[in-house]
Amino acid sequence: MGLFVNILFALLFVAFVFYYFRQSFTLAFLYGLVFFQAFSVIPSLIYLEQGVYINEQGRMSFFTGATILCVLYFIFTFVLIAMAFKSFNKRSLPVFNIAFKGRNIEVPLIIGLILFAQGILLINAALSPLPILNPEITRFTYWSHSRFPFLNSIFGNTAIFIPFAIGLLFSKYKKFSIVMLLVFFGYNFAIGQKFSPIVQGTFSFLLPIVFTFRANMKKFLIRSIVPLFLFSILMGGVIYKITYTKYEETKPFANIKIYDPNEAMLYRIFGLQGHLLWGATDRFVVHNEEPKSFNPADLLYGMPIMMEEFAADKKMVLTANNTGGYNFTNAYPGILFKIFPVSLALVYHTILVIGFLALMGWVLKELMVKKAYFLSIIAYQLFNWTIYAFVMGYFYKLYFAFGFLAVYFLFVHFRKPKLT
Repeated sequence: MGLFVNILFALLFVAFVFYYFRQSFTLAFLYGLVFFQAFSVIPSLIYLEQGVYINEQGRMSFFTGATILCVLYFIFTFVLIAMAFKSFNKRSLPVFNIAFKGRNIEVPLIIGLILFAQGILLINAALSPLPILNPEITRFTYWSHSRFPFLNSIFGNTAIFIPFAIGLLFSKYKKFSIVMLLVFFGYNFAIGQKFSPIVQGTFSFLLPIVFTFRANMKKFLIRSIVPLFLFSILMGGVIYKITYTKYEETKPFANIKIYDPNEAMLYRIFGLQGHLLWGATDRFVVHNEEPKSFNPADLLYGMPIMMEEFAADKKMVLTANNTGGYNFTNAYPGILFKIFPVSLALVYHTILVIGFLALMGWVLKELMVKKAYFLSIIAYQLFNWTIYAFVMGYFYKLYFAFGFLAVYFLFVHFRKPKLT
């Protein structure tokens, strides 16, 4: 019965997504990474609620209603975003371009930024032990063993603004863009980042292209569907081969008697994405085992809090997090249920979505549409960090978005007559 109910709600979400994309393809695409989160967590919860052993938590799963809660959470979130955009779109964000002696220099600046960022990351990789060549190095320990580890604080794990910047140039510099995108993927594979750069990098590259061709979206999609399909098949094959070889050698789930690489990949895809939300639903919503903290500051580093709460080996997991950036995944919205009762969590989530997730996306949209390309690169990095906060529960990332919004709106206020 539980499986039937979960599948019913999953189909409800699919119908909702179809309607959402029909209403506004560009708005839906703008939040594509949030939709991707939904389509990774919901199947995972359906899988978990049939009863499997959760390796990270060291216990068997069972039906808790987490799938139903997750579907309602995502529908509510996307409705909030649409309503917020409807309100924000009544206004127009003044923008400006980077100019020198009266000449727009944004394109040369973007080309220079791409070459510099890619170049310095490749130099660091060339001087560092790489996970692809050294089995003792992983994607979690690469930066701590790299020649210039401080670059991680500047560029992050994947330097996700790079493919976005490349996408901005695609309409004018197609060959350059494709070459730089392949370099970006190659670099990330070399440092051990496999799945994330494929999904996030491809999305980041396509986002400005979608907004550039939004007036001819149907024609653009028809022309792009075959290359995108072939690219997806190619990248999927590469990921499968690399992961199969790694799992064949390491057998990461041997402790729960999963030895076959294909079975391990299936478990990795469906067994881990939703386990924190499943655990939070079981412990904080259904059984209400512990008193709420009522401390919003817990959101700043929600992932370590959730790992400490649910990890089977808390000491090992937290030590790995502190030394190598090891994380579980999708700590939010589960962390909210540890802090607040469900009703209050809903109110707090509404404030966060409108004030940050929707507003930061709207600012990015305005900058892209009005061709303030260099500023849009900054806004996209901050937007990506905002989504990261709403996925992983690291809300300290919102400090950067808040600072940017505050400075930009103050600048707009005092320079408004000179902006367009």
